Amino acid sequence: MMIGNRVSGALAAIAAACALIGVTSAQAQSVVVYNAASPKVMTAFVEEFQKQNPGIKVDLINGGSGELLTRLQAEKANPRGDVLVGPDADNFDAYLDLFESYKSTEDAAFPRGAVGPDNKYYGFSTNFQAFIVNTKMMPLDKAPQSWTDLAKPEFKGKIVMANPAQSGSAYSQMIQILQLYGWDVMDKIIGTATFVTSSRLAPQNVAKGEVPVGVTSEFNILASKTDGFPVEAVYPKDGTALINDASGIIKGGPNPANAKKFLDFVNSKRAHQMIVDIDKRRSARSDVAPPAGLPDAKTLKTFAYDSKAAATMRKVNLERFDKTFSSK
Repeated sequence: MMIGNRVSGALAAIAAACALIGVTSAQAQSVVVYNAASPKVMTAFVEEFQKQNPGIKVDLINGGSGELLTRLQAEKANPRGDVLVGPDADNFDAYLDLFESYKSTEDAAFPRGAVGPDNKYYGFSTNFQAFIVNTKMMPLDKAPQSWTDLAKPEFKGKIVMANPAQSGSAYSQMIQILQLYGWDVMDKIIGTATFVTSSRLAPQNVAKGEVPVGVTSEFNILASKTDGFPVEAVYPKDGTALINDASGIIKGGPNPANAKKFLDFVNSKRAHQMIVDIDKRRSARSDVAPPAGLPDAKTLKTFAYDSKAAATMRKVNLERFDKTFSSK
């Protein structure tokens, strides 16, 4: 009897240890997210995702689009991240080999133009680029009204833009100028504007009154205005391009199953309503209304954005920008 009890006790201990190992293993599940979207939105995402998936820990790495894409390329042989969230879609188009094909459970809610080739990315938000103007520093009627106005000598030192090598939205701004006018105008703008390292700094510097005009995504202007800063948006009269930023699964990442769960959450209607409510962005989904305070897209002059050229010419364009910027 004593031997039997000892055996039973040992088996019970082994079973308990196995159960503990199982719990520990479940608790150790994670997903690594490289985030180029706003930290406020991503913080809300992480909180909601972990409520829905309490056994999965989200490891978050925030950075600019250029910084995170450089990191992805450096890690290509041994990826450390699972999901990339927030860069403009042409960044994905330029590096499609870094991303996994995956048809999201939310696929039907997205217009086909917001979904990448072979389902390698899904639209996050839809952005129009505009000029943010601090009306205490410069009256709206004296502010730039077109992309070509940014090149005028009278605005030298009065415009802030992000460096296109370090910001996906800034690269898209440069591509829009190049599509409309070529390097002649872009070179002059490089000579006129002040360039900062992050896309977030441009609207922040204008809102705080450090410089009167900046180029940024429209949602940054609405958010600054909602926060009480004296800013208004000017949409360039020569046109602004319709651009999606996006999210996708990193090929060969360490947690592929959890990456799919996280991307499905990011693509969900709940998450996209959070994008609208928190960041004042237009959702890329077809069933989520735009935030109050943004103009109807039909009232804006727009043009088709050449995402393929933006992707294939990225290296050449950035080298050309650096050449002019370095000789400034």
